[in-house]
Amino acid sequence: MKSLLLAAALAALAFATLAFAVTAQAAAPNGCVQVDVHHVRPQQGQLMVAAYGDADSFNKKPLTQLRLPAGDAITRFQLCGLSGDVVALTMFQDLDSDGKMAKNLLGMPTEPWGASGSPGTFGPTWETGRVPLDGTPIVVKLVQ
Repeated sequence: MKSLLLAAALAALAFATLAFAVTAQAAAPNGCVQVDVHHVRPQQGQLMVAAYGDADSFNKKPLTQLRLPAGDAITRFQLCGLSGDVVALTMFQDLDSDGKMAKNLLGMPTEPWGASGSPGTFGPTWETGRVPLDGTPIVVKLVQ
């Protein structure tokens, strides 16, 4: 009976260790995370993505940047080069592929833009844009 209990305990420990390893790997394997971008204008221009690791670097010095062709209305991709346990993403859809976000005379974006977290009407801050790197995909909804 003792050997049966010991075997069951060892099996449970092995399962827990495996589950922890899988969870830890999913959090940011090799510094990567899946990003799901909603409301992309299909096949128009490029998505310009920047990832920030802390408040001091937000909108100044990204951990990593990525430019990729706009795909479907929901575009999924892997973003790598991340570190730490939180990140804030900002992005826009560069419809005219000039590498810059187009703005009107008042400085308001005229191209779709978005950020992780809850960016609000007037754009993201570190506090509103940061999300955990916990293995779940980061969802960004573009607005125009």
